[in-house]
Amino acid sequence: MIDAKLQNVELPPMPQVVSKILQIEENRIDVSSDQLQALIAVDPALTSKILKIANSAFYARAHKVTSLSQAITMLGFKTIKSLTLLISTATLFPKHRRNNKVQKELWMRSVLSALIAKIVSEQCGRRNHKDEAFMAALLRDMGMMVLNNQFSEKFGMIFFDSDNGLDLQKIRNLETKEFGTTSPDISVMAMQKWNFPPEFMAVANLPTLDTDVAIDENNQIALPVLLANILVILGGYSEMVKNLSDNWRAFYTNLFERYSEKLNIDARGKTFLLNELRTKIAEDSFFSFCEELFSM
Repeated sequence: MIDAKLQNVELPPMPQVVSKILQIEENRIDVSSDQLQALIAVDPALTSKILKIANSAFYARAHKVTSLSQAITMLGFKTIKSLTLLISTATLFPKHRRNNKVQKELWMRSVLSALIAKIVSEQCGRRNHKDEAFMAALLRDMGMMVLNNQFSEKFGMIFFDSDNGLDLQKIRNLETKEFGTTSPDISVMAMQKWNFPPEFMAVANLPTLDTDVAIDENNQIALPVLLANILVILGGYSEMVKNLSDNWRAFYTNLFERYSEKLNIDARGKTFLLNELRTKIAEDSFFSFCEELFSM
């Protein structure tokens, strides 16, 4: 049972435009694209940020994107949905909390995991699921961000006591002791409130990364998301995972090998993910934009 103190936890309301966008059916893409454009257009700030991303080096094209219709045509319906969720997620937390080290770390890990999950989905032949993997990875740790936002001192201690969030089992144990529930429970509660697909909830509900690979049989986005989480840590992409101990590196390397094998990623693909991907991402302006987005 959830501790009484968590009965007062307020889940951040998903911006109305996002709720409506997520309900758009994709079976008639021409109509859906028109609906998407109409919904985004009523929010000038959202429109501006989507155009900025569309013109970033990550999505660079020969000509500058100057309108939503161009952006939707160039990036596609699902990608625009994902970017809308990305931008809106950054606005869910008060600006005065965004200088919190744990909050920024959680945000960057989530953003990095989201983009890498798309790439992993492409690598393992699941291109049709890449945008869903992006969204599921972005929201997987929403519960930790909610707890840190509302109980920053207590959750911060839990996070640091768990080797900067590397020991997920310890985090869950400490969360249960302190709050009477866990951050995956909070993530699922948020997704239920926002009417997200059950596949997203299944990914968020996984207590740790050390999950039986059998989950892949019923959920095509689960392992790409988990592998993306692992790569963020192994690659040292965010500030607090730049210097892994030998024990943690061995632990996460073992998980990387297990999930890569299950996803049929060959030696060349693994080399790309472990080495070349890191260089590519470090040089990409998309991540500079994500940092800027969180500080807006």
